[in-house]
Amino acid sequence: METRIPLMIIPDSISNKFATKFRGVGANILKFFKHIETDLKMTDIDVRPDEYVAKSLLNSLVIGGIFGMLIIFLFLSQEESIAKSIALGIAIGIGICMMFLIIFIRYPDILASKKAENINKDLVFALKDISLQISAGVSLYDAFISVAVSNYEDTSNEFKKIVQKVNSGTPMIHAIEEMALNTKSEFLKRTSWQMVNALKAGSNIKKVLRRIIKDLTSEQKTRIRNYARELNLWSLVYMLFAVAVPSIGSTMLVILSSFAGFGVTKPMFIVFIILCFIAQYVLIGFVKVRRPVSNI
Repeated sequence: METRIPLMIIPDSISNKFATKFRGVGANILKFFKHIETDLKMTDIDVRPDEYVAKSLLNSLVIGGIFGMLIIFLFLSQEESIAKSIALGIAIGIGICMMFLIIFIRYPDILASKKAENINKDLVFALKDISLQISAGVSLYDAFISVAVSNYEDTSNEFKKIVQKVNSGTPMIHAIEEMALNTKSEFLKRTSWQMVNALKAGSNIKKVLRRIIKDLTSEQKTRIRNYARELNLWSLVYMLFAVAVPSIGSTMLVILSSFAGFGVTKPMFIVFIILCFIAQYVLIGFVKVRRPVSNI
């Protein structure tokens, strides 16, 4: 289990001493973000939810304070008044603090989603491995052990948890149920519940695995086809912002400045070009996020 919390700049040895003072505030904040507890379980971050929120608040205050002090010194160096510099520093520091607090609170959900993508990428191969071993006469438990020590990354880690729980006395069915409850991967959830139902009903697990593999492969292919059709639309939108908007927009700016008395300055034109680049960057990021993760 991980103990080091990603993104946070204050080491745990220091934050553990001060976070207890913010735990009460963290518990109050947690009432509005009840999903944090589930997200922490899905990301294997071994921290209590109220403690995580308290550490998030502490790190946010420190980061906001650093930015606030930098702003104060920056304005003082420009010979601004002390009162104005302090007011701006405090305002910007509070804004930065709130922004990072939201980032820290959302971060476990982002990690859980990223982990789910990695699981979806390797799950079909892991299930094929299990199916082949069962066909060769290996027990389901031993097949899980083989997958757990294989190089399926996050998928192997999930099956490793099952093996550890079974070794500690947890029934196989309950261990698989816990895997279904503690993952954000819809493919792994569906696989886990179908395996649980098969084990409870005494069905042929080999046939069940083959059906699961077939269904998951078919769904991944469907998602890829849907993404390919969707990509045509986003390609047109990208070409609009990459070619049409910069050329036509700059032409319109020149015309307005010549005939409509609309003064177009050099900084205004630079800002327009920068906005076009930002729009392109956002579109590329959006298309990348929408891309289905698959190795079929």
